[in-house]
Amino acid sequence: MMNFYRYLFYGLVGVALLQSFFYYPQLPPVVASHFDGAGTANGWSSRNVFFAVYLTMIAMLVGIFIWLPHWSGAVGKLRMNIPNREYWLTPQRQQQTMQFFRRQMMVLGIAHLLLAIYTMQLAILANLRQESGLHASMWWALGSYFLFLGLWLINFFLHFRKP
Repeated sequence: MMNFYRYLFYGLVGVALLQSFFYYPQLPPVVASHFDGAGTANGWSSRNVFFAVYLTMIAMLVGIFIWLPHWSGAVGKLRMNIPNREYWLTPQRQQQTMQFFRRQMMVLGIAHLLLAIYTMQLAILANLRQESGLHASMWWALGSYFLFLGLWLINFFLHFRKP
């Protein structure tokens, strides 16, 4: 199952890159890059900065959700702050705990990438249509993301309760 999540994560990174390369030449030199709570554009930047920030964010997500779980496994139990860590990081449970942690980080990374790609797509479409703001579906995306995040946190903490 972990390989499925990893392939999905990397596939979404590929989608973000393709999205950038496809839309970059289509956008005007100056684009709306910031939107207020009502979805109205209230900040602009150059197309280059717009995509540089996006690709930097994608690179940071890769670093956080790929590199960080491996680093925390290498550091071991000294730095891992999970509930009931004395129980879950004993030698007989440490490998299983690290596998769960890596899988959960990958799932969380997928959710972050989906939100980033969707948000960027809405911003791109607003600029291509030269509309004044983002589509209202942004609120559904944010609501879904925060619902997922809450469920993810509940699952994470329930997993690490003492049996």
